[in-house]
Amino acid sequence: MNPLLSGVYVDPERTAVADAMERWLGTRHAVQTLFTPWRRDAIDHLFEGLLPRIWNAGRVPLLTWEPFLAAETESDIARQIAAGDFDAYLDDWAGRLADWLAGPDGKWGTADDRRLYLRLAHEMNGDWYPWSPTVGESTPDDYVEMWRHVHDALASEIDADHCQWIWCVNHADVGEHAAEACYPGEEYVDWVGVDGFNWGRSREWADWRAPAAVFDDMLTRLDRFDKPLCVPEVGCSSLTADGHDPERKADWLRAAIDYFDGRVQLYSWFNEDKETDWAVFGGKNGTDSIDGYACYPAYREALADHEPTAPPIDDTTFRGV
Repeated sequence: MNPLLSGVYVDPERTAVADAMERWLGTRHAVQTLFTPWRRDAIDHLFEGLLPRIWNAGRVPLLTWEPFLAAETESDIARQIAAGDFDAYLDDWAGRLADWLAGPDGKWGTADDRRLYLRLAHEMNGDWYPWSPTVGESTPDDYVEMWRHVHDALASEIDADHCQWIWCVNHADVGEHAAEACYPGEEYVDWVGVDGFNWGRSREWADWRAPAAVFDDMLTRLDRFDKPLCVPEVGCSSLTADGHDPERKADWLRAAIDYFDGRVQLYSWFNEDKETDWAVFGGKNGTDSIDGYACYPAYREALADHEPTAPPIDDTTFRGV
């Protein structure tokens, strides 16, 4: 197993939080997750603002490319993309990506080349995204054809040394289709990933679950593909049946890093309080605070114990081989 790469999702507009978090950790994240929709009005901000900001901070972007449109996204979006309805957008996007990966000098194979992990249409085995076969009119075959069509559209512009494709599922199937039915095929995928969260008691349907209980089943299922494994989104609530319990969350953080090291090659902590208090730094809860930021020293201690690979990462580590 290759060394562990640690990553983080912090809203790229909140650079002060990301930088303060790394100062607190005493190390740098190798990867930073971000999200972008399928909208032309998002292209300039992505390639001129967000991606350079992350790269210049020393992190490799893990770009989640979500087929959300400016207007309401139709439930057969996967079928539309596969049919070529968005080819003009894809051509423009592929060109911009190739230019960004080539670096400021605009030349491939030079010292300023850049890298990117590309996660297209994630968590398709759930029932909350319009590209999911469980939602609307698209089928698993439509999803597979969509992925292959998009991959082929970019293949003439980029290569695996600069862009690694991550096929990422939810940790459990929610709906009638198994994750494996949407696998695009060995030649179309570089990494396979699993998103998973311990929701605690933050939802009526949720309960406290250990890291192994969240991830074991799906990671075992994905072992069959013989690809590097990653966790592009992971988080833990502090909410228990008795209210918020930061100390219990601290224990979960230690257990999660222990679990990931040796089981996956890359993980990225969802460090934003969104549906609940996922953050380990700069959120509303913690077991300590520093410079006005609530934090969980247990997370920092776990990283120090496991010593994940700090940037810059080499070609072999980037490709997970």
